[in-house]
Amino acid sequence: MQDDTLVGTVTSVDVATKQNLDDLVKVGEELLKKPVARVNLETGVYEASNHETNEAALTRFAKLLSQERHLRHAKCPAGHAHEATNTHKTDGLSRLRL
Repeated sequence: MQDDTLVGTVTSVDVATKQNLDDLVKVGEELLKKPVARVNLETGVYEASNHETNEAALTRFAKLLSQERHLRHAKCPAGHAHEATNTHKTDGLSRLRL
């Protein structure tokens, strides 16, 4: 997702004021409601690619990733055991090693 219409302090990642962070949340919420768009490589213009919102597309993609993960673990009987052996304690938190 991309928004080329941003102006002012919301365009800067260096402004961490409460107001700017609140404005960034609003920008993100508005982006989620917009239709999925892709750049037309011939014209360089963003065009709606379908009738799906960014929010719906991200939700669909997250479900797809989750299903793929479950399928990988189902195909590999050691998948769950391997995941458990790849964790270690850091500051009292269990983290997955990459």
